[in-house]
Amino acid sequence: MVLTIVMAIYGQPFMLARQLQEFRTYSPALREQLRFIIVDDHGDPSVTHEMGGLFHELVRTRVYRVDENIHWNQMGARNLGMHKASGWCVMIDPDMVFEADHLERMIQATDKVQRGKVIKYGLSHVGAPERGINMTSPNTFLIHRDDFELCGGYDEDFAGNKGWSDVQMQEVYRQHFKVHERKDLFAMFFGKEQIIDAMVDTLDRSVAVNRKKRLAKVSQQRGCGGWRPWVIKRKGPNLRFSWTKVFPT
Repeated sequence: MVLTIVMAIYGQPFMLARQLQEFRTYSPALREQLRFIIVDDHGDPSVTHEMGGLFHELVRTRVYRVDENIHWNQMGARNLGMHKASGWCVMIDPDMVFEADHLERMIQATDKVQRGKVIKYGLSHVGAPERGINMTSPNTFLIHRDDFELCGGYDEDFAGNKGWSDVQMQEVYRQHFKVHERKDLFAMFFGKEQIIDAMVDTLDRSVAVNRKKRLAKVSQQRGCGGWRPWVIKRKGPNLRFSWTKVFPT
């Protein structure tokens, strides 16, 4: 079974280096079962500037770069990554790092899960492991690429400002599919205390604008009879930007 890891990143070279450090611990057998799609959301520095010479270490990796700097466009970058993917995919943020044994278990899970079902994995906070496994993040899912496309992907109306697109996406998943929460599957979650660029702090982090959008969309879906009909009747298009494939060239 092959698992594709899809990650959007915005100018986080230290966090990306930590991802690569973990990858180097994976066995050759595990590496052969993994594919990587990295979407550089027009960050500074670019992914290829920082890491381009090291991509040969990753088996079957593709890197795309969004051509214009759209602030807080991670939902669009995730849509692009999933658009280019196939089969079972685990979407991660740069601050989520999987140890080998958890990826192996994730691959084993894909052997048993069927289309129409989604697995939600957890996070273990590196700075506070005593908190246990946190299952509240709205960005921790294993999903088949075709199911992701079926439910419309992320709502790019939220691009330009921070917040709420992931919360809405989680609600869309739950109305389309059966979501199975697995606390035994988790990634390490890094904060700024561990890695300085784990969190993007070069952009305005206010969520006020998107909160208003969120309230409007909740009202819309109620009028439609739920998120499933809303996706068909009201959701806007995906991939509202151009991009360039930067690796392999």
